[in-house]
Amino acid sequence: MIKFWSSLALLLLSFGAQSQDMRFIKQSIYTLAGPGFGGRGYVANGRDKAARFLHRNFSEMRLNSFYDSGNFYQQYHFSVNTFPNKVELKLGKKYMEPGVDFIVDAGSVGFRTAEKSKMDIINLNKIKDSIQWQKLKSSFRSDKVYQLKHFDTLCNRMNSSHRVMVQQLPAACYLIPQNNKLIWTVATDNIPATVFYVADSSLAKGKKVEVHVQHKFLKKAPSNNVIGYIPGTLVPDSFFVFTAHYDHLGKMGNQAIFPGANDNASGTAFMLALAKYFKENPPKYSIAFIAFSGEEAGLLGSSHYVAHPAFPLSNIKFLVNIDLMGDASDGLTVVNAEEQNNAFELLQKINTAKNYLPKINSRGNAPNSDHYPFTQAKVPAIFIYAMGGKGHYHDVFDRPKELSLNKIPEVFRLLCDFINQKSHQ
Repeated sequence: MIKFWSSLALLLLSFGAQSQDMRFIKQSIYTLAGPGFGGRGYVANGRDKAARFLHRNFSEMRLNSFYDSGNFYQQYHFSVNTFPNKVELKLGKKYMEPGVDFIVDAGSVGFRTAEKSKMDIINLNKIKDSIQWQKLKSSFRSDKVYQLKHFDTLCNRMNSSHRVMVQQLPAACYLIPQNNKLIWTVATDNIPATVFYVADSSLAKGKKVEVHVQHKFLKKAPSNNVIGYIPGTLVPDSFFVFTAHYDHLGKMGNQAIFPGANDNASGTAFMLALAKYFKENPPKYSIAFIAFSGEEAGLLGSSHYVAHPAFPLSNIKFLVNIDLMGDASDGLTVVNAEEQNNAFELLQKINTAKNYLPKINSRGNAPNSDHYPFTQAKVPAIFIYAMGGKGHYHDVFDRPKELSLNKIPEVFRLLCDFINQKSHQ
């Protein structure tokens, strides 16, 4: 009977701890993806506010610093194009809603139409070869607005990517109709033109158009990785590493905010909860926690870290990168599982024994998150992301209230078990 009550007490303590972990994760997501952080981008100091939030959490958890200064920042710089003020598009009598009806290409420069402007509507189906395309481009005027119909068809005909074709457009303003979802990104350089991607369903008939876009190119803007660690009780010179990127797309003008709740406030909050857990349950090996900036701009933070590590990369026993952790109803996907087959099999073994998740998928390596620069440096690493949810990605609808966090406690327990068993290998 005593054994029964002891087991029950441990079980209740476990459920209590899990509940606290989930409250902490949810609160952190709502903070990081809240309006005050402006999408953790490059307008209104959004990513800097997020970095300070992480720094404060590391400090309050009493994580150790790798740096003599005692702080958790690793600063570096990169250039980025921003839209801090107006991004406006009016077709006919309709003001288009930024982020919903249209997005502006992240590399666009500023543009403003004259009063009572009209746009030229061009059917690119009529362009049959590169000679005709070059002739048409040479006719474009830098003060005009053009709607380019069937742009994707032309890209295919020219055997060129959409991105390359847009970069080659001469200075002017272009509206490119879109059938697919509007997905924004970050640009570290400029294109010559101002380009709008406009939802087909939002296009108004007629040729009247008003455009006002203000951009600001930030050259060598400072950014910070946030790094802390918990020293191991038995093997302090060998590290497990958890990583997550905290940056997102930020603001497109003064209206549209891309909150980035799933991508990647969820993964960052999850990593913070792991730091909190392991601080309260000291590990055998040291565990480092690295929150990267610059992921959306091209894995810049993780690439900088790999080039300037806080401790030797050879001391990393294993690295787990966490991204898109808002809903695991359909399980988990492990990127680089094929190359790290032993780790994948261990995750599968734990999951089968504990019945945490409906499935764990294996995927080959890909340069789709911050694990990749480490794998290129021969560090054993995987990238995990949750499967499930509403599929909001790089859009204005990726908000905290859209995340169910279903099965996320199970992912948390899975990773804790994984580290525990990996420590005994």
